[in-house]
Amino acid sequence: MPDPPQGAALASVAVRAAASWFLDQRTLPRHGTVKAFEADFRATLAELIPRIEELAAGLPGDEPPAKAALAALAEARSRLRAVEAAGLRGEATRVRQIAASVLAACDHHDTLTGLRT
Repeated sequence: MPDPPQGAALASVAVRAAASWFLDQRTLPRHGTVKAFEADFRATLAELIPRIEELAAGLPGDEPPAKAALAALAEARSRLRAVEAAGLRGEATRVRQIAASVLAACDHHDTLTGLRT
């Protein structure tokens, strides 16, 4: 049986679970729930983005994993800059896009650190 995740890996598991849960919702969550998840997703990306940039900078510029990670970060930044949407449905959709960026950032982090190949 593998060792349980610790540290950053455990945080990654928890963040992935939260983002996946949010993306899987078929009904609209309450506004407060959407805003709470948004705050958590933003905090996660604020930590992951510089770390992924640092990891990508350690690779040659033409390495596909580095290029893919940097492209995903550009998309995440674009989603983070999006203005609050009108109505609960619009806001939930906007936060779902941020959640998708969280999952992508976690995947790229794992790839760049060797946790996933």
